[in-house]
Amino acid sequence: MYFTTMNSFNEIMEWPNMKNWVKFLFLEETLDFFQKEYADQPLRLAAFHQKTPWGDDLRGTSDQLVDTANLALEIEDGKRRCLKLRDWTDFVPSDSDSPDDPECNFLIVPKVLDPEKKKPAAVICPGGAYSCVSFQNEGSPIETIMESRGYRCFMLNYRVKENSTYPNAQMDLLDSIAYIRKNSDIYGVDVDKVVVVGFSAGGHLVASAAGLADELLPEGKPNAVVAGYPVITMRKETTHSETEMNITGGDESLRKKLSVEEMVDKNYPPTFAWACEDDNCVPCINTTYLEDALAKHGVLHETHIYPTGGHGCGLGYGNSASGWSYKMFDFLEKAL
Repeated sequence: MYFTTMNSFNEIMEWPNMKNWVKFLFLEETLDFFQKEYADQPLRLAAFHQKTPWGDDLRGTSDQLVDTANLALEIEDGKRRCLKLRDWTDFVPSDSDSPDDPECNFLIVPKVLDPEKKKPAAVICPGGAYSCVSFQNEGSPIETIMESRGYRCFMLNYRVKENSTYPNAQMDLLDSIAYIRKNSDIYGVDVDKVVVVGFSAGGHLVASAAGLADELLPEGKPNAVVAGYPVITMRKETTHSETEMNITGGDESLRKKLSVEEMVDKNYPPTFAWACEDDNCVPCINTTYLEDALAKHGVLHETHIYPTGGHGCGLGYGNSASGWSYKMFDFLEKAL
């Protein structure tokens, strides 16, 4: 069974344990866009009667809710697994669990029917300023398109808020990559083709973990980096302040250490990065800093600055960034 937008909000949310999965996989403030008076109408119809705070109807948000619900169903049905970080046992959320609890961080892994066939892996790290993890627009949609191109996809729920302070979030990613490589025979992964894909603060996570892996956990170093509208620098004038505060914990001495442009060297992995010129949240100069550092050290890379798309646009549908994923796949064919 899968949900569609012909289902209502109530039909989805009343499915057993769905509210607990949604608590982890869908942002609470976005869930509030759905109004009770339309909760029994098919989402496809109700979407036209409801608005986001910025005036859009809820068609896109409804699609995200359906994708989230279907991801939860796949986990419940055993088509994917959700594993606790560090002990790699199954995680099923309960009423008392909180996304802020470091004991509730997890890695969503695929169930592989042909593990003898080795494929590249993608570890997806959604953004959220290290305050949350935004699976709905930077997780599930990316997973879908990358799986369609032959990648084994993993999605990471890393530590956030006060628990994200360096090196916690970086270690969550590096430990996950090391786990995937160690269990490559289960997941059908080519250990030399592990890509990390991150957005916004998740872009900082993947880029910084790649730069710090030799120091923190060499077996977790990725083979390629993809960063969408990433936070790169911790420089006060051009960083994203919430991201910087969460990852540094206010420790000024970490600003330089956690600025990715400072950690790039000739051994940095091949990197694809993109951003939008009209991003009023994370200045696109962050991506320019990264590009300059990669070029300086002769690292294989490709970067794109698109005129429109703002911040948090995910796959970029409906704006000038819509082609970034096709360019990414072309780049990764050369890089891996």
